[in-house]
Amino acid sequence: MLCSRHLSEEWALGATALSIGGAVSRRPEANVVSEPRVVATSKIREAWPPISEDEVELPSGARRRWIRIHYGTSAAVLAVTKEKQVLLTREYRHGLGRVVVSLPGGVAHDGETAEVCARRELLEETGYDASRLLEMYTGNSLTGYLEGMLHLFFTRDPRPTGRRPNPDEVASLERVSVTQALADARSGAFESTVVTLAILMADARGWLVA
Repeated sequence: MLCSRHLSEEWALGATALSIGGAVSRRPEANVVSEPRVVATSKIREAWPPISEDEVELPSGARRRWIRIHYGTSAAVLAVTKEKQVLLTREYRHGLGRVVVSLPGGVAHDGETAEVCARRELLEETGYDASRLLEMYTGNSLTGYLEGMLHLFFTRDPRPTGRRPNPDEVASLERVSVTQALADARSGAFESTVVTLAILMADARGWLVA
């Protein structure tokens, strides 16, 4: 699912619906291609994140095995301060084996909505509290094996609370000018696709003002 919200003037949200009338022609049922189906599932790991292996029957009748990582709902926040600085974190990412620039974010706790998760993660990892969050995007960046959706949010003028991030989670907090963040995103300097996507999407909506 792909969701986007646009600002009208500064913070007003607007939406435009397009209705199309007329007859709808349908293709013959013979052209419908059957979907692959899961015929068996086995658990590989029950601790978080749970991992399962599925045996999948393809339309041709052939069978393949794929793993599925049940990651759940996650959220990340692109926050821009009154000083026109983007809040970024440096965190250890085991997949890369090193500390990289990231967006404040994480996995939703049981019962949390994506927005509640985003607010909590922003506060925990940066010490800033968001007054309002705008959802830019919802999607899955690892469709080959990851089950779960990432929600990207934008917030302007978050309020500093004086809370310090947990050093075991966040190596450091960085405040990067909007101009520099845009330049880095456009040049491909960020290793994280989430950081790049969030900055470019916010810029496309006119939300990043240098």
